[in-house]
Amino acid sequence: MKKRFGIGDTIKEIQKEDIPKLARYADKEANPLYPVPVLMDAGELEQFYHAVSAQY
Repeated sequence: MKKRFGIGDTIKEIQKEDIPKLARYADKEANPLYPVPVLMDAGELEQFYHAVSAQY
């Protein structure tokens, strides 16, 4: 389905310098407000952002 809709494996718009702030904001907003299968803290979210950014 990803290929069919042209969805890539990375997000090129994520800038390295923005990752700590994105992780903090996501942690503050989502935990524990949204029902998700896995809760991540800011550190885990930061690793996730690094993994999906196109710069690595």
